[in-house]
Amino acid sequence: MKINYSNFEKTMLDKLAHDGGKSQLTMINGGIMYIWLSSSKNGIINSRYSSLNCEFKILYAIYEKALSLGGEMYLGANAAQNGQRIGSDGFPVDTIDGFISIEFYGKNVGDKTLRRSTYFAAILDWAGFATNHRGGYITINKEFMSED
Repeated sequence: MKINYSNFEKTMLDKLAHDGGKSQLTMINGGIMYIWLSSSKNGIINSRYSSLNCEFKILYAIYEKALSLGGEMYLGANAAQNGQRIGSDGFPVDTIDGFISIEFYGKNVGDKTLRRSTYFAAILDWAGFATNHRGGYITINKEFMSED
């Protein structure tokens, strides 16, 4: 069943608190990433890209967008890292990097953007809302899918 924003954020905060305020997770590539609550308390910071605040509102927007796409969403990480333009054949606007760049980071179709999806996807997986898959996509876990 779809989770509301308040419970989504509470789940992450509770999980961080349970881990003593700092958690670790294993990335798809096998590396370790540490995560902790941002100083503004509105998101999660990670050890691999420490200037990126993975805000709860952005994490939740990704979750909702993935739901609207049937529960699966591509990251767009390779396209962003390789300098492709948002909205091009290889970098659709409904990838995580395309979507958040337009919705939250002031980018437009046709712009280049940074690769951030790797970190957002890893945090959604750590929190239990999605599964981060090899091949560059996430799927929303069935217990958090809408009952339509």
